Amino acid sequence: MKTVKIILLSTLSLFLAFALSNCGGNDEGSGNSMDITVVDPQSPATLKFNDFVVITYNYSIASAEGARMWIQPYTDGSKTPGYLYSSSKVYTGNGTRQVGVSVDAEGDPVKVDQLRVVMTDPDQNNTYLEYFVDVDFTFEE
Repeated sequence: MKTVKIILLSTLSLFLAFALSNCGGNDEGSGNSMDITVVDPQSPATLKFNDFVVITYNYSIASAEGARMWIQPYTDGSKTPGYLYSSSKVYTGNGTRQVGVSVDAEGDPVKVDQLRVVMTDPDQNNTYLEYFVDVDFTFEE
């Protein structure tokens, strides 16, 4: 009976260790992450068209081949009309990156209500991570 209890406890311990190791923020157990540390200006804010919101984030890339990373402005669930954002070369390892998003438009104000944070493989065939951050930026003339 004592042997059965030890086996059951060992099995339960292994199960819990596996379950906890697969819990994570935005990296879904893959070792990939993009964690925003600064958004300037802070939301909510009103900016002129073509002025940039500057976003700083820390990243960790598990894949030896590297990854591409973007932060894109979204409005009502789609990419913001006239959006501008920083391109991405292939990055590897860990680091800090600063990027910008803006809106190039004329006429009526444009509201950005989310930022899409995304990391893909270098060929952009596989998405390593993706999540959205609620914001409130209005771009106008």
